[in-house]
Amino acid sequence: MASVHAISHNALPSSSLNVSVNGSKQFAKQDYLSPQKWTYLLANTIRFSEKETCSIRLPKPEQSVLIGWLDKIVTSGQCSRLFVEQLALDEVSFKRLKQLCNEHNVTLINLLHQEDLQNNVVHGPW
Repeated sequence: MASVHAISHNALPSSSLNVSVNGSKQFAKQDYLSPQKWTYLLANTIRFSEKETCSIRLPKPEQSVLIGWLDKIVTSGQCSRLFVEQLALDEVSFKRLKQLCNEHNVTLINLLHQEDLQNNVVHGPW
């Protein structure tokens, strides 16, 4: 079963975002802050199932440079949602990233999936 961990800065009206895991369609319901801000997806096996407005999919970098990328994306002021596949950070880095997300009004979503299950569907009221 797929699971999602979201850190949201506040509750806002919802819209939908579709992502795919290894070819199977996924659905994530997500808060939208502003039509001008971007949704980032850093993943190697997850992709958007359809081209979403103001969305960017980047290959997830090596762990050694990941936190630098995340910091730059969050502090750029152009990101409203940040999806990361299998985000695994040490406690200090995670707390710093969480604080940056809160300061810059970015919703951070950690996408976790189990490859042995078919038709994983990600739902959320975030």
